[in-house]
Amino acid sequence: SSILVCSEEGLAKLGIDKKDAVEVMGFGHVVRNITNDPEDLTELQTIKKAAAKALENAGITIEQVGTIEVHDCFSIAGVLATEALGLAPNGGGADYVAAGNTAREGAMPMNTTGGLIGWGHPTGATGVHQAVTIWQQLTGKADKAQINIKDERPYGMTINMGGDDVTVVAIVYKKG
Repeated sequence: SSILVCSEEGLAKLGIDKKDAVEVMGFGHVVRNITNDPEDLTELQTIKKAAAKALENAGITIEQVGTIEVHDCFSIAGVLATEALGLAPNGGGADYVAAGNTAREGAMPMNTTGGLIGWGHPTGATGVHQAVTIWQQLTGKADKAQINIKDERPYGMTINMGGDDVTVVAIVYKKG
């Protein structure tokens, strides 16, 4: 799987309008030692650190993000991600999700096309699918899956994980 990354000049050469593209604004990559047990199995510390790096790199806060694609390889991973992102307190992720906050019309729409649980987990291509989903949402090309991206929250975020919170890549995107 692949995606096209290019400059504004590259977009022009390809005949792609900037409004049909997204800009990568921030990136965070964190790895923990796979040979050590995590300090607490109920906290996704690597996601927390990678997301914080990406948000800081982008110069924004989580409150400015309009939608997120999280690595919900198991339902608990999506729940714990809400806590790692600071959207819910530790131990409060299930209540946050159950209250509809991650729904398509919720406070923080997540995994708007079903996430890994809904559309599958094509190992090696998961991150690309997440990036394409964010691109579709931010450019208004998500068809029936389209959510309302508010002008004051023009950012999307992907969080992709390998292992049990062992290696995490978080990317912040902005609509063109």
